[in-house]
Amino acid sequence: MRKYIARRGQQGFLVIAAVFLVVVIAGLLVYLTTVSSSSQAASAADANSARAYQAARAGVEWGAYQILKAGAFKTSCDSATDPLVPAKFDLTFGSTLAPFTATVRCSSASLTEGATSVISYRIESNGCNEPTSGSCPNAATVSSTYVEREVRLTIAN
Repeated sequence: MRKYIARRGQQGFLVIAAVFLVVVIAGLLVYLTTVSSSSQAASAADANSARAYQAARAGVEWGAYQILKAGAFKTSCDSATDPLVPAKFDLTFGSTLAPFTATVRCSSASLTEGATSVISYRIESNGCNEPTSGSCPNAATVSSTYVEREVRLTIAN
């Protein structure tokens, strides 16, 4: 009688496959986490950008209202005839615009059209979320979350 000795097959193949699968799944998880974080950061930056624009727009509309109703802002704007040295006013907001500030600058120029004298007002508003000394824009910031928008308006009265 012959005795057959059972040979054992190779072992360890499943361990290699399992390690490979763990590495691939870990890589996918890292990739998905990175994409998710980037997407959330981009979404937050987009929302802050829209809020900065709304703050700047509110500032320019406030300035136009002040000029049209002939308030104290108009008086200081009338005396600011040099566009390099405009009259300035900082606005703060509540609600969702609470972290934002709008800096409204105004200058004027007197023009003559025929026999009529016209005053032209230039209103510029900067909205930002990290003002320096209460004013926008903040040129010295190094923050990655800083956003700023500028809106300009010209009114002839």
